[in-house]
Formats: sequence, structure tokens, C-alpha cells
Amino acid sequence: MKKIKTIGTNIFLLFLLQVMTFSSGAFALSQTDQRKEVIRQIALDNTGRDSSPVLAYEGVIVPDDYITSLLNSTLNDETGDFKLVQLVRILYFAENHSQAVLSAETEEILISTLSELDYWLTYNEDQYCHWSENHMIMWMSSAYLMGQLKGWQMGETLDERLNHYLDLKLQYGFSEFFSSVYQPYTLSGLLNLVDFAKDETIRAKAEAAATILLKDWLLAVNNKGSRFPAAGRNYSSRYTGTSYTMTTFITTGLGTVPERCNHIGGFLSTTSMDLEEIAASWTDQLNMTHSYGYSFGNKLSVHEGLNRQDRTAFQWSAGGYFHPDVADDTVYTVEYYNLENNKHFKVFQEIPNFPDSWANGFGKIGATFSRGSDIASHTVDIYKNGGIVLTSIDNYYGGYAGYQQWPWVATIDDIAVWTQSGEVTENWGDRPSTMQNTHLPWIRQDGNVALILYWPNAEIQMADTINQLDTDVALYWPEDRFDETTSDRRWLIGRKGESYIAVLCDQMNMKNGHYYSGANGGRQMWAVVLGNSQTHGSYSEFCEMISKSSYSEEFYWTFYEWRNVYKAKLNVDGKSLYKRW
Repeated sequence: MKKIKTIGTNIFLLFLLQVMTFSSGAFALSQTDQRKEVIRQIALDNTGRDSSPVLAYEGVIVPDDYITSLLNSTLNDETGDFKLVQLVRILYFAENHSQAVLSAETEEILISTLSELDYWLTYNEDQYCHWSENHMIMWMSSAYLMGQLKGWQMGETLDERLNHYLDLKLQYGFSEFFSSVYQPYTLSGLLNLVDFAKDETIRAKAEAAATILLKDWLLAVNNKGSRFPAAGRNYSSRYTGTSYTMTTFITTGLGTVPERCNHIGGFLSTTSMDLEEIAASWTDQLNMTHSYGYSFGNKLSVHEGLNRQDRTAFQWSAGGYFHPDVADDTVYTVEYYNLENNKHFKVFQEIPNFPDSWANGFGKIGATFSRGSDIASHTVDIYKNGGIVLTSIDNYYGGYAGYQQWPWVATIDDIAVWTQSGEVTENWGDRPSTMQNTHLPWIRQDGNVALILYWPNAEIQMADTINQLDTDVALYWPEDRFDETTSDRRWLIGRKGESYIAVLCDQMNMKNGHYYSGANGGRQMWAVVLGNSQTHGSYSEFCEMISKSSYSEEFYWTFYEWRNVYKAKLNVDGKSLYKRW
């Protein structure tokens, strides 16, 4: 491919993309392939170690210091597999070129070092995480492809584990569902198999799994290219700014042209996988329920044929650590590999000689804190119309402790709005990375409207009483980014462009610059309504609709059931949502 001269700005690249799109004869590339070219040119113009796969793909020599940096990260970082998959991709592209893209000395050091690497859990492992969904496929695909490339023996159970992983995703979908953080890494492991696996069965399974992941990715993308989804694992940094991603741009062209090539850009821009069908699946009009997964109670049938320790790794990949149905396998596997010194399992240092036969019973006792990490199954309601998107996890462990899950998010053009339980900090990112919600809400969504109720389990209320957990609920509402905002009773209402949102707050108190409520030990009623100029007319008409809404909540003791009951009802925008909890 003839190289484009560096312009120093993305304006020329945008112009080029338009020319390539509308040219009738000069270019025969699909639109997604055209965008791949744009990203590759950006990588060539602004090189860095994440651009290394693109350099190798184009037959350009990859600087020694890039390889050294990637290799050092592979060896020394907990997330070393993030760089390992890049090195594997570079090696395969190097094989495809007659001219050298790596210096002989660097390639020799690289191959020698990778030959000594452990690609799966070993006794006394205290550095790497091999078992979360994204890590599993990066480690396993790298092991498979290095074995294929160099004839190395990569473990007796590798083929079984790899096929099981792919079959699991094809049947049940992804556990780290809609994760803005981790799904691009999962995708990179899959794309290496798509592009380099010689076994057609493995390659086809990987492509089918990648297709599922990418189509899922696009479900939450609005017509601006913003993507702020409810998710199985995520972090606040993916919601507090704008969210124009490389994955969205290459598949749809929406958002902005990236300024640099990032990790997934080096994979998507160089993959042989045809992305046109995936791009065609995107729509800005959607009202659906997305549901699949499996129960930990079916672990023996779901993971049939695997040895116990490998089965445990798959359970961990779906958040099954101390869940009552799988806690015995966790205790067994931690002992099998002697993982007490691994930071993820240091709790076992406090309970030596703990029989695994007791674990499930103790898991039930502590279920309030163990069940909420389960991401093996999910049901997500998705509503999308133009620039507005509302996603929420339906019927998901309301009242239990949450971890990295994002229970609901509203998108208004390029703004995300959501609630979160726990300590209200000025900087949203200061919350603990492992426990993003001290208690999860119950949510019922009907299209553009959702009723969101919080009522923490008794164990969490007790922990709040003794100052070990905070049950406050706060709203992320970046008022300065809206074009205009107003309030109506307990409703906060905002407009960005032609997109509108209204949030019903439990209380309109402020702490550290955020709307929050510390009422009732965390038992609170919230709600959200979205609209735009197409669905509701003008912003004033949307506000008028909100002014006509009604809502109520009750909390009382019932002698007949011998328990407290929490009831809430919302009537708004022609919808009536009700919950008796």
C-alpha cells in the first residue's frame, strides 16, 4: 500500500476517508477496511509501542526498544498478557514478510524469553491473573499460537480449555458483558486466533465469538458514537468523560478519528476478519432485552469434562469466587496451586487448613457479600433512540454487595449519568476499584423509563452502622456539560443538544459536589426518564411531561408475612412501574 505523507492533523484523514468512500473505481475496499487503513496510517505517523503490530503488518522494522518495553511488561506486570498478545501478533506478521521486521538479536531474545514463560497457572503463582475472561483467552491463544509457531509443548489441557472457552462464549455469551475496559483485550486474544490459527475449527469458533462480542459492543453505541453501557465489569473512568472508542470508529465510523493507535487499534486495523456484517448490525433505534448466560448451580454440566482446577478457573472468569455454589472449588484450587500469597486470595492466609467441604456452607452464610460478584448470567434491558441510550441490568442481586458491575447508565449525546452506592467522594475515581457499589439496586426498565430502588441487605446495614461500609447513594450528574438544566420537585432535568434526561432523586442533598442521599440506611427510590426531539418534541414539552408524573413509596411492617415491605410506584410518560420488595 502506498504510504500517505504525514499531515500532522486528522483533517486530511477524514477527507481521505470520504474520498475512499465515494470513489467509484479507485478503491474497492469496504468502508470498514478503509477505516482500518486510516488507523494504520495514524499508527505509522505517530509510532509507539502499541503501534508495533501495525509496523510489523506493514513490513516496517519494529524498533528494538518497543519490543524490549513490551517484553519487560510481559514479564513484570500483573497484566503481562496485555503485551504478550501484541508480541505474538508481531511474530506472526514477521513470519509473513520476506524482509525482516525485527532485528535478528531482538527476535532471538524474544523467542528465547517466551519459551520460558508459564502460560497457565502454576504452583505458587503470585504475579499473573490467568483466570478472568479477558486474561484466559489472551494466555490460552498465546500458548496455542506459540505452540503452533515453534512446536513447543504448551500443556496437556490447553486444547481442551481453549475449545471449551470458545464453545462457552458461542453458547452463553460473554461474562464480562459490555465491559468497555476488558472486552477489547478479550477481542485481541480472539483476533490472534482468527488471523493465525491453522486449525479451521479453532479459527471459525474464534471468529464467531469475536462477531458476538463486536455486535454486543454496538448495541449500546448511540448516533454520536458514544458508548456508556450497563456492564458486568467496568470502572468510572470509562463513564466520566467522553467515550469515542477505536472499536466503535473502525466498525461504524462514528465518533472522532483517534489521534493515536491504541492496543485494540493494532489488532482491528490489521485483522483479516471482515467487519462489514458487524457494522451493518448497528442501529440507533432499539428497544430490547439482551439475555444469556448460565447458573453456577449447573457447573458440572456446563464445564463437563474439565478437571476440577480448570473448572474453577472458568468459574472465577464469571465472578464465581465465594459464591455458595462454587466456593468449595475455590478453596480446593487455591490449595492445589498454593495461591495464598497471590493478592487475590490472601484471605486464605487467615484461615489455614480450611476444608473445602465447608466452603459452600460458609458461602451461604456470607451470601450478601459473595453472590454479587456473579456475572455468569445476565439480562440487560436496552433502549436507544438517536442520541439517547438507557441500559440496565434487570433483576440482578438487589440489596447485595456489588463489585465491578455497573447496574444502569443513561447516555445523553456524549454524557453518562448513573447512580452508585458507597462513600461519596469528590473524585469519582477514588472509590474502591473492587467494590464499585456497596449495595446493588433493584431495577425495572420499560423502554426509556426505569425505576431504581435501593434497599441493602441486613448485613450491609449492620456494616454501615459500625462504619465499615457506607450505604449512601450518589448521582453522577455533570451539570456543566449540559446545555441547560432545571428541577421539578424531586426531578433533575437536563438537555444536551436535542437529547433530554430527567432523574428522580431520593433527596437533593449535596456532598463533595455531587447530588446524593444518605437517607434510610440506603433504602431509597430513584428513577430515570429519557427523551429527545423525535420522541417528545421540544425540551419544554419534555419538562411538561415530567411535571405531570406521580410517584410514591411506602415502608411498613406486615404481620401476615412477619417482615418489612418496601413499595414504590412511578407513573410517567404513559408508563406505570411498580415494585413490592
